[in-house]
Amino acid sequence: MKAQKLIKALLLLAIVLSSCSKKDDDIITEIPSQYPMKSLIESGYIGLQNTMVDWEFIKEVGYRFKTFKSGSITSLGIRIPNNGEYRVTLFNADTEEVLVTKYITSTSGLLSYEEIDPINIQSGVAYFVSVNTNNFYTFNDSGNTIFPVEIGDVLITNSGSSTGNNINQLMPSLGSNTYFIGMVDVKFKASN
Repeated sequence: MKAQKLIKALLLLAIVLSSCSKKDDDIITEIPSQYPMKSLIESGYIGLQNTMVDWEFIKEVGYRFKTFKSGSITSLGIRIPNNGEYRVTLFNADTEEVLVTKYITSTSGLLSYEEIDPINIQSGVAYFVSVNTNNFYTFNDSGNTIFPVEIGDVLITNSGSSTGNNINQLMPSLGSNTYFIGMVDVKFKASN
């Protein structure tokens, strides 16, 4: 009986000591991923104004952004009002260099993200993400200025578009601060 109590006491002591042996330094806090345009639309900051399906003109549409922290883009996403495969491009907006291109399949209005090999993003550098499509949504705030706007660690400076199939993948040059055409997005993960 005394041996059983001694064994139980030793087991209890071992459990207590092992659960108290972790240091606070061993705890890893994961930084959440950020979806800037998705978050902006879901917050109600801008509202859906129009839907274009099979429009006669193909457009390259998207937005220009900077981050307040360095990190990486790990996915690209679209929400298109028609089924199909659409080309999404991430540019360095300062050099207009194509950093990555991904073809993403849309399922009529559902938000779809596809993983990419991580692209390192530097704080303060401008980037542009776009989708080539003739099916898109238009978002605004009744003509009021909506850009620039901060959302998490991301500053969206303006939207942009250009007309044409853009086979050479040129970054859109026409910008706006009162509307957003598309629904293209990035998954950003800050590293600090």
